[in-house]
Amino acid sequence: MTAPSVKIPAKSLRWESPVNVEIVDSAAAIRAALEEMGVEFERNRTTRLYTKFAIVIMLPRGAYVFQFKVKGEPPLMIETWATEPSFSSRMTWLSIDGFRATDQERVRQFLELYRRGVAKDPWRFSFGERSRAGYALPEFRQAKKAWASFGFDTSAPRKGG
Repeated sequence: MTAPSVKIPAKSLRWESPVNVEIVDSAAAIRAALEEMGVEFERNRTTRLYTKFAIVIMLPRGAYVFQFKVKGEPPLMIETWATEPSFSSRMTWLSIDGFRATDQERVRQFLELYRRGVAKDPWRFSFGERSRAGYALPEFRQAKKAWASFGFDTSAPRKGG
């Protein structure tokens, strides 16, 4: 008698990056990209906790989150939210949760449509944006690395739309 075969589900992946886009514009670009891809989704609003440094004290904060639950296989959760790393700056984040390694082309297609929707390279932060947030924050390198992981050339200046 043979043992029954057990199917191990594929590992679920998560991608996250700071983006140089205002939160409302980020949510609009997500919606437009998903509609252009023709996927079914539902929108929700929630909050996300993060910390903010004030002098030497960490202050817990809650960020307003735009959630997009993409239906299908696998179901994806796309979120965008804004944090305030300093008193004079805001940093928007974009995350995609629940995809598998085999879904990376679909995720890259979404990211390309998102990039077109915001009409700029979301990983490129201006000198002013970097200075207000804290020029040496690791988030700026994290953004370039995250987008490069999906094949975007984060080293060359953008050429056209």
